[in-house]
Amino acid sequence: MPLELRLILLAALVLAALAAGIWFKLSNGRSKSVRAGEVVDLAELGAVKDGEPVTRFGKKITFLQFSSEFCSQCVSTARTLRDLELHGDGVLHIEVDITNRLDLAKKFSILQTPTTLVLDAQGRITSRIGGAAREQTLRDEIGLFEI
Repeated sequence: MPLELRLILLAALVLAALAAGIWFKLSNGRSKSVRAGEVVDLAELGAVKDGEPVTRFGKKITFLQFSSEFCSQCVSTARTLRDLELHGDGVLHIEVDITNRLDLAKKFSILQTPTTLVLDAQGRITSRIGGAAREQTLRDEIGLFEI
């Protein structure tokens, strides 16, 4: 194979990798709408908050965050969501560690952590955020439920 062709193929490979990286970076942390509107069963999650099992959703919105033991972005995402919960009316944040809950990872198609599902007051999934959630994205989600 001629040297010029090798260099062209190498350049094309580098450009393809660069484009994939840019696409991933831009889509990470953004909200994606969900059509189905599946209802989350809190009993199945086994979520605990302040030592008590979670039995109801937020009055307005619930952020269901899936984390894992070795997730570096999960801590900052949880901190942001807790802050929104403290200062937002009707906002609830639930964090579930899926390290040993592969059944939940499969059911909700969790391919990365953190992944945050946005639920309405009845527990229907309205959107999902893959990766570290941007604060403005979260505030926009809360704003959708204030209408």
